[in-house]
Amino acid sequence: MTGELISIIIPVYNAEKHLKACIESALAQTWPYIELIIIDDGSTDGSLTIARSFESPIVKIYSTINKGASAARNLGIQHANGNYIQFLDADDLLSPDKMEQQVNSLQQNPDKVAVCSTIYFNNGDDHLNSPIPTYEEAFLQSDDSPAHFLINLWGGYSTNGSMVQPNAWLVPKVIINRADVWNEALTVDDDGEYFCRVLLQSAGIIKTGGLNYYRKYPGTGANLSAAKQEKHFASQLQAFKLKYQWISKNDDSANLKTAYLRSLHQLKFKVYPNYPQLLLQIDEAIAAIPYSITYHYTFATPAGNAISKLLGWRFTKILQNLVHQLKA
Repeated sequence: MTGELISIIIPVYNAEKHLKACIESALAQTWPYIELIIIDDGSTDGSLTIARSFESPIVKIYSTINKGASAARNLGIQHANGNYIQFLDADDLLSPDKMEQQVNSLQQNPDKVAVCSTIYFNNGDDHLNSPIPTYEEAFLQSDDSPAHFLINLWGGYSTNGSMVQPNAWLVPKVIINRADVWNEALTVDDDGEYFCRVLLQSAGIIKTGGLNYYRKYPGTGANLSAAKQEKHFASQLQAFKLKYQWISKNDDSANLKTAYLRSLHQLKFKVYPNYPQLLLQIDEAIAAIPYSITYHYTFATPAGNAISKLLGWRFTKILQNLVHQLKA
């Protein structure tokens, strides 16, 4: 049991600024039985050269045309020889004890998955000086019911939910195999949909020590083209539908329906009034659930909420869009 191998799968696309530190973080793990499977997803910068500088019997490099991170992870799984799978984004880091603490816990808890705390740090900041976020931490509890864990994470038992960044997990390969592949058609929330299936194929979740350091880039992504933004919203809608479908097979409670419907209304608020076809699909998804909730569409400013109260959220959202267009 002590020699169980962990396969660390790192999808890479134009990550030359941080890839070296990421790989060094993986190689610095105190668990000695590891292999790195680095999938270069058609990078056009120096990422592949950096990856190849680490190539060794335990660091394997594969290069492919650009198909997206989900496709790269699927290719990595195909080449994985380990008893456990660790996904690691090419610009993120792990504490040295992360995998050792998790594999030791999983050896005592067969057929479960392990999760650790995630520290979010802004690019350019020292990750070691960033605190563990208390809000997200409240959702990371050991749980013998994957459905309960997922519904709680989705906000089914409170007014808001949370997320678990993929690097935080360590998953037995047998559970990975049961969960099937990453959905390569999704561009947003592909990780949420995938790990929903993974957790539901497990016997429960174990909260362990160790840390995942997730790099954030404030201010990026605000200027997506309309076509790309619509594609992302459509992916989010499909991910919501799939997660509801998977979880409802195990727990079709009012809490799950509340979480799902709240997410659909939030997405509707973001989409309105720009994408009428998507709005129709969201309304159809809401109508398909034999349950209803009262949802208040709120704005980020007191003025927006005041106008909304007088004239309705739809008019206010149209007015808001016009103001943004005039300022652009």
